[in-house]
Amino acid sequence: MEKLKTYFNNQTLLAWSSLGWLLSMVVTFMMLLSGFSKIIGTNEMVGNFEYMKLSSYLFMVGLMEVVGGIMLVVPRLSLYGMLLVVSVMSAAVCMHLSLSMPNTIMPIILGFFAFVGYDLRDK
Repeated sequence: MEKLKTYFNNQTLLAWSSLGWLLSMVVTFMMLLSGFSKIIGTNEMVGNFEYMKLSSYLFMVGLMEVVGGIMLVVPRLSLYGMLLVVSVMSAAVCMHLSLSMPNTIMPIILGFFAFVGYDLRDK
C-alpha cells in the first residue's frame, strides 16, 4: 500500500488519509456502541452471550471493545487499538461461525475497516 501512495500527489494522499480517519471513526463509534451495550448488560447482549455459554466474559469483551475503539483514534496507540479491534472481531467471527449464528458480516467489516483505516492514515 505504501508504494501505491507514493505515486499520488499530496492532494490525493490527503484524501487517502481523510478516508482512513473516517473509517477509524466509524469503527470507534461502533465499538463504543457495542462495548457499552455489553458493559451495561442489555437484554440482547446478555441473551447472545448466554446462548454462546460465555456470559461470564460479557463485561470483559465489552471493555476490550471500548478500549480498542478509543485506542484506535489516539495516534500513539492506534496500532495497538487496531490490533485489539481486529482480534476481538476475529474472535466474534469464529464464535458466530462455530455456532451457526447469523450476522457474521458485521464483525468482518469492522475488522477490515479498522485495518484499512489504520493503514491509510498518516501516522
